[in-house]
Amino acid sequence: MSKSDYTPAADTASLFARYKRARETEKTLLPEVKEAAAQALREGATVSQLAKLTGLTDELFRRIARAEGVERLRPPTVGREAKPAGE
Repeated sequence: MSKSDYTPAADTASLFARYKRARETEKTLLPEVKEAAAQALREGATVSQLAKLTGLTDELFRRIARAEGVERLRPPTVGREAKPAGE
């Protein structure tokens, strides 16, 4: 049950404030990271390389690559575009 008069302990309030600042920083940086990723993908970087460098997901970079029309380095292995084994 929640209380309307809740006040976190000082260490918890500090943790929450740090987390909020980190999220705000991420929101500020994400457009720049996406723009740089699009360029890196055009230059030959792989989605997994970018994911490891940034801590973001492979799927985010796959979406950027598709939006930018970056040619795939290998055929898809899952999803509707994947060909069944043996074809």
